[in-house]
Amino acid sequence: MQFEKTYHPAFTIVGIACRASTEKPAPIYALWRRFREEKIAAQVVERVSDAVYALYCEYDSDYRGEYTLVLGCEVPMNALIAQETPESLVVATVPAANYALIDARGKQPDTLIAAWADVWNSSLRRAYICDFEVHWGPVAVELYVGIE
Repeated sequence: MQFEKTYHPAFTIVGIACRASTEKPAPIYALWRRFREEKIAAQVVERVSDAVYALYCEYDSDYRGEYTLVLGCEVPMNALIAQETPESLVVATVPAANYALIDARGKQPDTLIAAWADVWNSSLRRAYICDFEVHWGPVAVELYVGIE
C-alpha cells in the first residue's frame, strides 16, 4: 500500500450522520442514498467546494467496532454555522492531525473499498480519532487515515 504521510489542519463539515460498522454496512449505504436523494450538499449554505466528505469518527474500538459516519461538505472555520445550518444537519469538526494520504482514484466504489481493505490489513499505527475521504468527483477520491 502506497501512502504519503501528511499533516492536515482542522476543518469543519456540515452534513448528516449515522452510527455504522464494517460488519453491518446497511446504515452506510442508506446514508449515502439519503445524501443524494435529499440533496444534502445543496443544503450546506457556506460550503467551500463541491467536494463531498465522508468522516469516520467516534470509534468504539478499532475498524471492527462501531463508529460515526458523517457525510457532508466543508464550511469555513469562521462560518456562522449555528445560524446557517438547518436543524436536520450536524456539524463536525475534524481535528488537526497527521494522516496517511492514499490516492483512491479509480472506478468507485471498488477502488475505495480496496483501499480500505489495504488499510485494515496494513501495519499503519492508526489513531482511531478521525479518518476521512474527500470525494472530488465520480472517480477522484482521497483517503486520509489518522495515524499516531
